[in-house]
Amino acid sequence: MKITMLSMWYGDASKHLADRALHLLGKEGITRWVWAVRPARDCTQDMLDSVADFAGKGDEVSIYLEPEDQPAERIERLSKAGDVLLSTVEDEDYVLWHESDLFTLPGVAGALAASGAAACGGWPVLSHSPTHPTLGVRTPRRVTLNDSIFYDTWGYRSGGVRFSNNPPYHDCYQPTQFALDSVGSVVLVKASYIRHGARMNGRGIVGLCDAIREMGGDVMCDPAVPVVQPVELWTLNDD
Repeated sequence: MKITMLSMWYGDASKHLADRALHLLGKEGITRWVWAVRPARDCTQDMLDSVADFAGKGDEVSIYLEPEDQPAERIERLSKAGDVLLSTVEDEDYVLWHESDLFTLPGVAGALAASGAAACGGWPVLSHSPTHPTLGVRTPRRVTLNDSIFYDTWGYRSGGVRFSNNPPYHDCYQPTQFALDSVGSVVLVKASYIRHGARMNGRGIVGLCDAIREMGGDVMCDPAVPVVQPVELWTLNDD
């Protein structure tokens, strides 16, 4: 099974970049990584190149440098870059879209593939990352939370209704796998849909999921697959 991981890195040099990159490079079953960075922001690109070489994955990592002329609106900008990353898909079986500041288990791709869905997302929460050696020792500032805070209220939708941060989240929510319109953050997609033209079209992962469903594919969520947005990443290394 061939899987390509797509991620974006923007001005991340001071945000535990090396640990985060090594985290993504350690995912099981990934055969290729394609990463997007912005030009002239900081040394993010150089650091990513160095980390990839350090991990012995230099030949498997491709870095896409975005043009300087980008849309001002955030989702349009991310979608434009995301569609370029999606256009790099070749003969893969799956594409794993993985936001670069999120943490998942090493076998996340295989866990999501078990759903059999055209696109499947995990369950993203805003929390601490106790299993991560660097981030786990940080003390977040100005942040209070509990583990029930659902993270991706923009990407997760069903029937035109977005999810909420707290239980019961949405009328469609189930503690086991369930269908919905769109997911986000960490999503495994069958690459055949990408090769047949599914793209974000200005609406991020929501647009990609819409395109997949228009092609007849199903979109699922597996709440048993954890995705963590660590609050520690809101604090820079030297803060």
